[in-house]
Amino acid sequence: MRAHRSSRVAAALVTVLAVGGCGDSSSPGPTPLVIPAFLAVGDEGGFAQIFRVADSVETNLSMSSSNDIEPRSSAGRIVFSTDRDGNAEVYIGDTLLTVSRRVTHSGANDDRPDIDPTGATIVFVSDRSGAPRLWTVAAPALDADTTGEPVALETGSSTATPEDAPVWSPDGGTIAFSSTRTGRSEIFTVAAGGGTATQITNEVGGAFTPAWSSDGRTIYFTSTVGGLHIRKVNASGGSATDFAADSLDLDAASCNATLCLTAEDPSGALGSILAYPVKGGNAVTVLARTHNERQLEIPAP
Repeated sequence: MRAHRSSRVAAALVTVLAVGGCGDSSSPGPTPLVIPAFLAVGDEGGFAQIFRVADSVETNLSMSSSNDIEPRSSAGRIVFSTDRDGNAEVYIGDTLLTVSRRVTHSGANDDRPDIDPTGATIVFVSDRSGAPRLWTVAAPALDADTTGEPVALETGSSTATPEDAPVWSPDGGTIAFSSTRTGRSEIFTVAAGGGTATQITNEVGGAFTPAWSSDGRTIYFTSTVGGLHIRKVNASGGSATDFAADSLDLDAASCNATLCLTAEDPSGALGSILAYPVKGGNAVTVLARTHNERQLEIPAP
């Protein structure tokens, strides 16, 4: 257990959004967006650290002299990648990272982890066989003495074709990821146990960093056409549509049943963390960025 943790009250503005538009005094009042507690990567002490943000208060969960990035959370666990062992490795911890342990042990780079909704399996990206590809490994108990051996996930393409950004569907049956097998990065889905992946997007400028809707029917992704912004597509494929855009560009989204969180200016530190209602409408400013907050994650139940 750590003796203490640093926390601060961030300057924040959580506005109320009327989803249905303006009305007269007899119309129902505006529907507020409820901002859940979420994880973010921020910079502190010269390192990238994982923060928990709740009610505009940020608490540093990492408290380490290493770069802890790419947090994902489900089933009461957080998985993330860190360079504390000299290269990128996957770690798992409890919801406050009071206890964490190493999962992968490789001289290669193991990163971009996500844990399935039951907390049983971790999917991650590794270049241990050459190109960065999808691998899976059993999620160990936090007090386990050993960890399982990672297994390459079959997706139906050459092992020389790069893959990235895997995310579990809410029911745990499917993994969405990006792949350049068509000549540019597009979003694909594959059964959790592996198989031949299905192409979901067909974007002129490519599609990156998928995120599932809470009901598993929609996949949000990042588009580079006209600046970084967020588009969405039916999880079974079809024509994609714009979801959110900003003059400062937007980072990848993390979504729940009512909203998607994203950070402005993902390559810098300008702007704020924003929440967009999934039913459409203007953004709500959640947090003014003071730690270059990015890589947002709304923990799944």
